[in-house]
Amino acid sequence: MGASVAVSVLLASGQAMAAAPVPDADSQAARTAAVVEAATGTSDIAPAPAPGTTVPQQSTANVKAGTATGHAVSITLPSARNVTGATAGKNTTVYPGAAQATDLAVQPTTDGGIRALAVLKDATAPREQRYDIGLPDGAHLVELDNGAVAAIAENGTFLGGFDTPWAKDANGRPVPTSYRLEGNTLVQTVQIDNSTVFPVVADPKWWDKTKEIASGMVGDTWNSMKCGGALGAAFIPGSSAYKVIKNAGGVKKVLATLASVDTKKGALSALGSGGSTLFGIKSIKTACFDNLK
Repeated sequence: MGASVAVSVLLASGQAMAAAPVPDADSQAARTAAVVEAATGTSDIAPAPAPGTTVPQQSTANVKAGTATGHAVSITLPSARNVTGATAGKNTTVYPGAAQATDLAVQPTTDGGIRALAVLKDATAPREQRYDIGLPDGAHLVELDNGAVAAIAENGTFLGGFDTPWAKDANGRPVPTSYRLEGNTLVQTVQIDNSTVFPVVADPKWWDKTKEIASGMVGDTWNSMKCGGALGAAFIPGSSAYKVIKNAGGVKKVLATLASVDTKKGALSALGSGGSTLFGIKSIKTACFDNLK
């Protein structure tokens, strides 16, 4: 993406029309990129998006990302204006002023994922950011116990997911934040108070294990999210897994139990009589047991 930025001016008629480059547009993008990269760090920013992942030129276009099954998902940024992006910093694409008192940004990451970021510039910025998620036919989103959100295919296969949300203020202090789902719309809420120092950066991050880092940490996190997604999708009143997971203490407790063992035999033993029930559910077996010896 070029260094110069073409901006669109919204006329009173509601029609968008290309205008001459704004002289300070690049510096504004650079300032926002610096704020974003101070919050995210730069060690995991990829020099280019992974295959199947795209960063849009316009803020109203969709971010595209891959899934573990080779399908695609789309993420619609919470943009109120059609703004042309500018790439600055280590590789952060910024959409200045894309919403009220809010800049948006996108970063590809070295683990094959992608971050969509909202930069709340002052107290007039919206407290909620809404991301419409386009999924393969029949797929749906599931909230997990740790605040993350998993995408589950119609057949129960784990596609990928959004990491536990975070937000930071200008001093690097955590700002309380959480997700909720409205169908396939991911809504991130940021709780601002009188002690919050603006700007605030908030981050939904999608990843699908397209690429792993050598340390294996991505693989461990991936396995946990994948298993949590399968358990969460099965944790429906009336299902065969519901009573087992509930009696075991919930999805988070079952995940902790499985993380404490390294063999299928050990997992079945640790889960007691309910282990065979979970093992017999194909999506849970694949996501939670097949990586064990």
